[in-house]
Amino acid sequence: MDGTLATWLEQERDTLLPRWYEVLAHLVPPEDTGAVDQNPVAGAASSPQQLDLATFYTTAVLAATGDRAPFTAQLTAFFTQNETSFELTTVLQFVQQVRRITSERVRATVAELKMVFDLFAALDALFDDVLLCATEQWSATKRELIHEHEFIAERLDAASASADRQTLQLQALNVISRQLSLTLEEHQLIDRLIQNLQHLTAIAHIALWQPVTDAYGTMLVLRQRSEPLAEAGEDHQVAVTQSDDLIVQAWQTRQNQFLPVPEVGCPCRWLHPACGVLVLPMIANEQVVALVVLQDPDPFNQIRMQQDLIQSIVSQTAIALQNAMLYSELRILNKDLERRVADRTRELEDEKNRLATIYQISTEVSRTLDLDALLATSLQLLAELTHAEHGSIMLVEPDDSSLMVTRAVLGVIGDPKNYLRFPIGVGIAGWVAEHCAGVVIDDISQDARWVSVPGLFTRRREGAMIAVPLVVQDEVLGVLSLSHRQVGFFQEDHLRMLNATAGSIAVAVKNANLFAMISEEAARRFELLDRQEKEATQIQAILQSLSDGVIVCDLSGRILVANPAAAAMLHRSIEELLLWNLHEILMRYMGERTHELPLIELLEHPLSEDAQPRRFMASIKLGVRTLHLLLGPVLTEMNTLIGALLVLRDVTREVEADQMKNEFIGTMSHELRTPMTAIKGFTQLLAMDEIGALNATQREFVTTVDKHTQHMINLINDVLDLTRIEAGSVELEWRLLHLAQVLSGVMAELKEPLRERGHSLTITIAPHLPLVRADAHCLHQVLYHLLNNAIKYTPPGGQIHVEALEATLAELPVEVRDRVPQAQPYNLLRITDTGVGMAPTDLPRIFDRFYRAENPLKVEVGGAGLGLALTRPLVELLGGQIWVTSEVGVGSTFSFILPAVAATHKMV
Repeated sequence: MDGTLATWLEQERDTLLPRWYEVLAHLVPPEDTGAVDQNPVAGAASSPQQLDLATFYTTAVLAATGDRAPFTAQLTAFFTQNETSFELTTVLQFVQQVRRITSERVRATVAELKMVFDLFAALDALFDDVLLCATEQWSATKRELIHEHEFIAERLDAASASADRQTLQLQALNVISRQLSLTLEEHQLIDRLIQNLQHLTAIAHIALWQPVTDAYGTMLVLRQRSEPLAEAGEDHQVAVTQSDDLIVQAWQTRQNQFLPVPEVGCPCRWLHPACGVLVLPMIANEQVVALVVLQDPDPFNQIRMQQDLIQSIVSQTAIALQNAMLYSELRILNKDLERRVADRTRELEDEKNRLATIYQISTEVSRTLDLDALLATSLQLLAELTHAEHGSIMLVEPDDSSLMVTRAVLGVIGDPKNYLRFPIGVGIAGWVAEHCAGVVIDDISQDARWVSVPGLFTRRREGAMIAVPLVVQDEVLGVLSLSHRQVGFFQEDHLRMLNATAGSIAVAVKNANLFAMISEEAARRFELLDRQEKEATQIQAILQSLSDGVIVCDLSGRILVANPAAAAMLHRSIEELLLWNLHEILMRYMGERTHELPLIELLEHPLSEDAQPRRFMASIKLGVRTLHLLLGPVLTEMNTLIGALLVLRDVTREVEADQMKNEFIGTMSHELRTPMTAIKGFTQLLAMDEIGALNATQREFVTTVDKHTQHMINLINDVLDLTRIEAGSVELEWRLLHLAQVLSGVMAELKEPLRERGHSLTITIAPHLPLVRADAHCLHQVLYHLLNNAIKYTPPGGQIHVEALEATLAELPVEVRDRVPQAQPYNLLRITDTGVGMAPTDLPRIFDRFYRAENPLKVEVGGAGLGLALTRPLVELLGGQIWVTSEVGVGSTFSFILPAVAATHKMV
């Protein structure tokens, strides 16, 4: 075949290919073969049951050139793929119509006759190949179908025969199942298993083995067989340690073991010669309860081919055997349950009787709160219940918890004179109390804890004894003990009953003790209440008769008590005062001076750091009367704050008398200072030789007169200053001062006394010391008197040290710290000397007027005792506090503080 046909087909592709698709679509409709591709030029693939004409056309062109392999491969693949739906008539029609269409196109397009015949011949050969391939493929498909039908028929025959056999086996299994369900006896089930296997399978030898466990271990024992085995192969038991035995392997692995031909020298001595064997374990409750051993000379046909039937029978028997075992266990459990129910019924009956007894005892002991009657009744009831011959109850002593005392003895009237006391831990009762545990003693003569105590009661060491503790809320109240002359008389039931009863008795004892305690407490409280009522009446009478006013408030300041004197002083009625608050009263009558009586601070901190009650004092003027106010805390014996107390005292007469005294002293001082001034003036004129020259004796006399005159003037000035301070008529000129400035002026005046006494003086002033706001004259007087006092009372050659620094609250004494505002900064000045010192008894009075402490220099230095008396009011007038520490023979230290001002202020 030359290439003429291939060339012509390539030229006519666009014309022939669509027409071939139309033929294919007509012969194979879309609903049967799927959609037909109407775009053959694109060469899209057809459905799985449709010929790909585009590829077919291309391979046909190649076949026309002589390359027939692709063409043949495509046709073979198509017919193979569509062998089930392949119709030969359809292919023949398609080839006939395509040949006709192609021949017509040849005649229409080719003019040369010879070429037309050549093309016809080539086309015939091409389409003959298509027909030949289709016919061969169709023939092969039909042959395969015939062969398949024959195979299916053979399989159907075999399946029918198998189904018949399975039906017979199922019927047999159904019968076996009914038989097995009719009995729950283990030996009957095993008999039927052997019988059924022998009847249905006709196996030569059938046996059943079961595991047996004893003290020596587990053995597999032959229980039953279909017929006797040969003597040479008989063995009735196999140890589980023989791991190479088939029965042992099946028992251990819980899997079937099959041995078609026993090997020479096989260790299984129970094997029948020339027989194959199958061992099947019977599993019930996840345990191997038996093993079925099948032996037959034809193992494959008799055993292997019937293994499913054998397995079914064995499985059904295993289930039945499991049910039989469960039934046996159930019968055992029923018997055990019946026994337990009977035992429990007896226990409940005993418990009922015990509870009835306990209830009776609880009822009896709850009828009285008399401890002796309660204990006697409890002992009597327990002795009747337990048939005890002796009994006693010992209770822990209220005053000494380490001792127990006999409070009740069975059949004996209690008498405190005959009570026996035992330490806890001694004797049987002491051991029970110490360990808080009951005890049953079969023979007290063999118990080392027994203690013989001579006394009123007979305590023989013989027989049995039982003792339990009386416990309430982990507190041991005592011990109850019973005894009997018979050894081993008491049992654990007695102990349980006594333990149950002891709780009720202990509660009754506790209640009786509480009742006695409450009765005593009630009597004591009644007596105390009566005493309090009498004391309250007395206190009320005292308050009514007091000339001083008294106002008491609670922690919030609400007034609780006010006496008539307070109401009269404040010009209010008592009812009106009781409606007020002490804060309001202090604000109303103190005004801007309320801070002098800080009620809020007192209620928050009623005690000083040395645990002493804090007190604040102030004086106010109400009309023509002067009242002195004292505010302090109201504390219990345990220093618990319950309120505050304000005491008002009318000191008008004292103030008037003091004012008259001050006026008298002031007038007399003025009257005395006038002649003293004249005397001093004339004395100074004489000393300056203004009147005439004086000899040495005259000058000494004049000097002495001048010195004593100046001393008298200083004394008069001190008296006047003290009088003005007490009268409140001192006018202060406040200025910002530096302590160094004031000290320099004082040292100028005291320079001569220092030199005369031979003292060394050192002054230390802290750098950047804040200024103080004070009156320069008052501060000068304070420093003068303190330094002059140190100079006078220090023996010649002594040391005086003056130190000025900024003070912290921690450096201040407690009594000083409580009297000053906490937030205010202060300057501290100390004057320390090595003088004679003062005794502790002198320190509280050292700042009193005209008081002079006893010391070796008292007569030598002289004085009226007004210098220190003047310093304290002056310091307090400047807003400070002063105090002293001293030791006889060592020296004294006078310290005072003054409020400091901010560092930004400049000295004026």
